[in-house]
Amino acid sequence: MLILGALLAVPVKDTVWWDTPGGKVTEHQTADSTSCSLMLYNDSGSVTFEWDDQGQEQVTAINWNWQFPDNWRVPMTMQFGDTLLNTGSSSSAVIEAVGHGNAVTFTANQPVEDLLRPADRVVVKTRDDELSIPLRRDKVKMLLAQTRKCRAMIPQ
Repeated sequence: MLILGALLAVPVKDTVWWDTPGGKVTEHQTADSTSCSLMLYNDSGSVTFEWDDQGQEQVTAINWNWQFPDNWRVPMTMQFGDTLLNTGSSSSAVIEAVGHGNAVTFTANQPVEDLLRPADRVVVKTRDDELSIPLRRDKVKMLLAQTRKCRAMIPQ
């Protein structure tokens, strides 16, 4: 009962900025923070990019075939078309993500919007499996435009 009371005390408001098959832009508001997310998905899973009021960019990839223990360290790579996301700390493209269930999460050290714009797919590879989401540039262009508008609502 105490947990239910605590959950009710924190108002959460989600506003969908754009929703189309394969992609969705959502603004998330609580009493203390605002964030925006861009989700790209297909039947195999999803990749969600979330920008918060601290200026961080969190990435969560879900593949229905993955199964990780909670807080499991997962080396992975992320590719936008033919371009690998780099870690920012070295020339390596291997990202140390945190696995939990069928998801991996990490903080991006490189802006992803410019990488998404020309990409024909987003691929997340772990040691044993991969998630590949094909992209249509016209949809991505609209989703990114809505993401920029949503992000403009985040207090700095």
